[in-house]
Amino acid sequence: MAVPGQDAKSLLNNFCQRFTRKAIGKNDIIYNTQCFGAQFQSTVTLACIENLQYAGATASNKKEAEQNAALIALQNHADQIANLPEPVPGQGKKRKAGDAGLGGIPLLLTGSPHIPASGINALPATGHNKMALNVALGRVLRRPLSKEDTVFQSVQTVGGWQATLSMPGLPGDWASLAWAGEVGQSEKEAQDLACQQALAAIQADPFFLQQLNAPPKAQTNKGKGKSKGFGFGKGKGKGK
Repeated sequence: MAVPGQDAKSLLNNFCQRFTRKAIGKNDIIYNTQCFGAQFQSTVTLACIENLQYAGATASNKKEAEQNAALIALQNHADQIANLPEPVPGQGKKRKAGDAGLGGIPLLLTGSPHIPASGINALPATGHNKMALNVALGRVLRRPLSKEDTVFQSVQTVGGWQATLSMPGLPGDWASLAWAGEVGQSEKEAQDLACQQALAAIQADPFFLQQLNAPPKAQTNKGKGKSKGFGFGKGKGKGK
């Protein structure tokens, strides 16, 4: 979900305008939203910055899905945002760091935007998200995982690596969704960051949450409790 009190789309427009040093039109930032059952997922294309594309987390409506996509784009440009030059005097009042605007973007980028505040402590530290996702996915699917259950697509960007993760083994429309992580310093880190986004989405879904909290299947030991006894009361012997 998008961060309350922050308009990520406006912040992204502001960033693109300052980064490219030109006015931003409707064809410079393009949103494409798809509906998967009751969920929406948006992809934002920054036509004004080398046609870079970012996919956001799923949401219950189109507006929030676009906000999620814009926020992922902002996260991936955190370094450029931090190094933007100060606004030229006379072109508007300077904002304080805590105000809603580009000065507030670094605060947004310190954590995942798709994790409820109550669940942050329950998530694993960065570097262990892939392992935690495999555990969660195994509980949801209720079977051993195969390598086809998590499909990564990694690309090298200016700032490092970015990975997109899909999980075709999930039920229904979830099988066609994809999660893009933040840019990492290595391909391995980028894949782990994509797992963080997917894990947060699974934990936020009521159906999957019920699966995660369900007790494991009871193991039966049919046929393994029998034992063979060897009696010595009967003997075979030859006597004359």
